[in-house]
Amino acid sequence: MTSTQTQTVTTHTHTVSKQQCSEPSSTKTPEIPEYSFAKEALVPSTIFTGLGYCVHHYSGDAISNQDLIFSIGFLAYVFLANAVAFNNNQLQFDQLKQQKIQFEPMGKHSLGRGQFITQKSFVMYFVMAKIFMVLIPLGMIWKAPKEIATMAAPSLLVVLAQAVAEQSTAGCHDVLRIAVPIAYSVYRLFGPLQNWAIDSYDLYLEQEAAAAGEHISIMYALNVGVAWANLVFAAYNLFGFLILRTLPVYFDKDATPRVEMEYTLLPIPKKNKTKAV
Repeated sequence: MTSTQTQTVTTHTHTVSKQQCSEPSSTKTPEIPEYSFAKEALVPSTIFTGLGYCVHHYSGDAISNQDLIFSIGFLAYVFLANAVAFNNNQLQFDQLKQQKIQFEPMGKHSLGRGQFITQKSFVMYFVMAKIFMVLIPLGMIWKAPKEIATMAAPSLLVVLAQAVAEQSTAGCHDVLRIAVPIAYSVYRLFGPLQNWAIDSYDLYLEQEAAAAGEHISIMYALNVGVAWANLVFAAYNLFGFLILRTLPVYFDKDATPRVEMEYTLLPIPKKNKTKAV
C-alpha cells in the first residue's frame, strides 16, 4: 500500500468516524410541550363562564352580590397568590422540564396528584356529581316554576364558578389548587346550598297547605329532593373526600406517613396498615 493509499484510507476513516459521531447529535430529543392555558383550559372555562352568565341573567335578583363577589374574588386571590407567593409555580415547571416530564393537569398532575382520576369509582363519583350539581339544576331553572328556579340558581352559579376556577388554575401551585375546591365547597355548603335546602322544604309545605288536600306539582317535591341530595353530597365531598382523602396526598410522606385506605372514595383505612407512599 502506497502512502497515498494510506492517506486516503486514513482520511476516509476520519470521515466515517466524524459521521458516526455526528449522527447521535442530529437525533434530537423531542421537546416536552409546555402547559398553555389557551390550549388546555380556555374552552372549558369559557363554556362554564357562559353558563354562569346565563344562570345569572335568567335568575334576576336571586343571586346576591355576595355570591358574585366570592365567586370572582376568590379566583382573583388565587391568581394573585400564585404570582406573588409562588412565582407562578415556576419551580414545579422547571423541575418537570429538567426531568423531561410533560405537565398533565387532567392526568398524573390532576387534583390529588393523579391518584384518583384513573379509578372507575372516582369517575362514577365525578359523573354523578355533575348530574346532581349541574345538569338537574340547569333543567330546573329552565323548566320549573319561577320560585323554584330562583332557589336553585345561587348554588348552581357557585358550582359553575368552581368549575371555571379549577380549570383556569390547573397550572397554579398545589397549595392553591387544593384550596379551590375546598373554599368553594365551604362557601356553597354554608351559604346558597343551605338556603336552598331549607327554603325548598318551606315552599313545599306552603304549596301543600294552599292545595287543601289536592295534588300539587311534582316539581315542588323534586325541588326538595334535589336540594337535600346536593346538601348531603356537598357535605360528604368536603368533609369526607376533599379533607380526608385528597388533602393528605399533599403532605410530606416522610414527616406524615400516609395511611393506606381500603377504598378510593371512603376514608376508611386498611386494618393495621400504614404506608408511606
